[in-house]
Amino acid sequence: MRKRKKSGAPAGAIVFVVCLFVAVLAGSIFIQLLTSPKFQGFGVDLPFGEASGRSQPTGGAEGGPDGEGAYSWKDHPVFIVGDSLTVGAEKDISKTVANATVDAKVGRNMSEGLNIIREWDDSGILADDAIIVVCLAHNITGSTISDAEQIVDIIKPGQSLIMMTGHGKSNMTPINEYLRELPYKYPYITLADWDLTIVQSPGLLSDDGVHVGNKQGNKIYADLILLALEAAKPRP
Repeated sequence: MRKRKKSGAPAGAIVFVVCLFVAVLAGSIFIQLLTSPKFQGFGVDLPFGEASGRSQPTGGAEGGPDGEGAYSWKDHPVFIVGDSLTVGAEKDISKTVANATVDAKVGRNMSEGLNIIREWDDSGILADDAIIVVCLAHNITGSTISDAEQIVDIIKPGQSLIMMTGHGKSNMTPINEYLRELPYKYPYITLADWDLTIVQSPGLLSDDGVHVGNKQGNKIYADLILLALEAAKPRP
């Protein structure tokens, strides 16, 4: 009796192809999530560094103002103005972002930050290719959103702006909503969503639910700034 010829691919090969397809599809969806403008924070359980995602990927970290070459934050002076959370994380920030000028103070609000940035600009120390990082969404005043708008207006061609959200109090909701809309309007503005990031691990906060309570939280804060810098793009 003649043996019947087997038809089709072996079952093992079919399973392999199906698994490969599923893996590629899942990877594609994950990458789209990380590079979506809506993905503006990162999970604190993820490994830190380039592989953990970007804070605000609109524009991304590659491509200069004219779309040619690579744009790296390491080639630009970084100016960070912040409040008590920045004070707590300053040592970690200095280790993570070696070329940063950090001006942080407990209780500082957006209005005070605006004045500092103006002083930097007027004195000439704010370079034409500077990256400005603003971490001032915790101490809310009646002019917080207006002050943030004025900071946006200061940014000149060649400069980049990173804005960080606040976390812990309901009166921060309006400024957080405003900041989250900025990257959709201005591709040279990157959002470091501290609220979205730290809400995943509230145990890292102090009893007041606002301030960071340990070294791990401070490192996460500094790493979030780093991820935002990696996604920064200059104003054309």
